[in-house]
Amino acid sequence: MEWTFWADARLALAGGLGGCVSWLTRRGSKTDGAVQIVVGAISAVYLSPIAIPAMGSVFGNIVATPEELSRLSGFVIGIGGVSVSGFILDLWHRRRAAIAPPDGNSK
Repeated sequence: MEWTFWADARLALAGGLGGCVSWLTRRGSKTDGAVQIVVGAISAVYLSPIAIPAMGSVFGNIVATPEELSRLSGFVIGIGGVSVSGFILDLWHRRRAAIAPPDGNSK
């Protein structure tokens, strides 16, 4: 149990740092930054199992230890998780707006 916690903590840190890089490059507010760091950390912990195999197919054969690959995937997901989740939420809001009645009342 203890080893699993530390592995998840390392993934969360890598994802949070990826979210931090995303925030710093976008030059958002401090609130946006905090949200991006948290979203990056959460995304890294839960999406790394599917990202590690995908990274191999995108980047080719990466020479690294499993721990280094895990950290790299967490960082990449931290950067991309913010964008992907924002895109999905935007689509959701647009879809809801498109099916809402014109008078704004939802029954």
